[in-house]
Amino acid sequence: MQLLFKYSNLNTAVCSAWDKGYRYGFNSMEKDNEINVNGGSYDFGARIYDSRLGRWLSLDPKSEKLPAYSPYTYCLNNPLTLFDPNGEFPYPIHIRSFAPFSTFGGGFSGDGVDRGYSTSLSVTSRVAQRFIIDPTKGTQTDLETWSDPTHHPWLGTAKAKPVGKISNFSKSFDEQGNSTVSFTSTMAGANPLVPGAPDIDVETSFKITENLKKGTLEIDVNQVGDRFPAAETFITDTEGNSLFIGVSPFDGNPYTSLPGNNKRPMMNSQFTVTIDNKGVFTGVIMGSNTYSISEWNNMMQSKPLNANEGSKKYEFGGGGGFNGGGAGGSYNIDPGTDSGSDPDISI
Repeated sequence: MQLLFKYSNLNTAVCSAWDKGYRYGFNSMEKDNEINVNGGSYDFGARIYDSRLGRWLSLDPKSEKLPAYSPYTYCLNNPLTLFDPNGEFPYPIHIRSFAPFSTFGGGFSGDGVDRGYSTSLSVTSRVAQRFIIDPTKGTQTDLETWSDPTHHPWLGTAKAKPVGKISNFSKSFDEQGNSTVSFTSTMAGANPLVPGAPDIDVETSFKITENLKKGTLEIDVNQVGDRFPAAETFITDTEGNSLFIGVSPFDGNPYTSLPGNNKRPMMNSQFTVTIDNKGVFTGVIMGSNTYSISEWNNMMQSKPLNANEGSKKYEFGGGGGFNGGGAGGSYNIDPGTDSGSDPDISI
C-alpha cells in the first residue's frame, strides 16, 4: 500500500474512505478488510480477489477445467473482454442496435455504411448492452447499457443516456447436470440532440442451459422491439471468442418504427453450442446440422441489413429454428414501407 500511495496524506485519506465509506467496490463486490486492512481485497463468493495484484488469493474452484491457465489469474488475463462475477466460468453477452449508414436523418451520423453485423468490441452502436451470465452458478451480473456519441454538423455532438434492466430472472438445476437461467433483457435510448425523440426499444428473452458433463450450452432466445435500426446479439467464451446468437435487419424508418412500445418480432433462435473442458466454444448444432464457429458467424454476417430488400425466404438447413436475420431454420422478410434509407430521427 505504501508503494502504491507515495504520499502519506493520500494514503491516510484513502484508508479513511475505505473504512467509513461505501462497502462495495470493484465489480460491485464487497470489500474484505479482514484480509487486508489497507484495502484492495474483494469477496467474489467463490474466492477473494486482490485488485492491487490482479490475482486471486486462492485457487479457481474449477481450475481442473482450465489446465492451460494459472488458477490465480483474473479473467484468463483478458479483462477487456471477459468479466468474472464469482470466480467461476463467465459468459458475457452483448446486445447492440446500430445504424448501418454514414449519415441519415438530415445529417445525423450513423455507425458507418460499412458497419455490418459484427462481434468486434471496437464498433459503434446507437444503443448497446452487456451483462454476464453463469448458468452453473445461477447468476447474472455486471449489467451495463450505453450509447456511442451522436453527431450533427449544426446541432453538435452528444451521447444518449439509455436505460436497461434484467427482469424475470430464474434459475433451475436437475439431476442430469443441466443448469438453466431464464431472464428478460430490455434496453431503450433516444437521440440526445432531438428533444422528445422516441426510444429505440429492444427486449430479449433468454433461456440458457449449461451442461458441463455433456459439454453443451443450449440457447433459446426471442427478441422483439421496434425493429429499427439493425441489431445483433452475441455471446463470448472463456478465451474471448464470440458467437452470434442472432441478428435482426432494420425495417421501415424512425417515423413509423420507433414511436410507441413496440413488440415487433426481431429475432428468434434455438441452437446448441458445444464447449470443451476449458469453457471454449467448439461448434454449433442445429437439428441435424453442425457448424464450426467461423461458419456460423460468417452465415450470420451474410444476412441482409435491410429487411425491405424484397419479399424473400432464406433456407439454411433443417431442424432447430431461427426466425429473423440469422442462421438455421428459416428467415422470413415481409414487404415493408419505406426502405429506411433516409430517416431523420436517429440516435
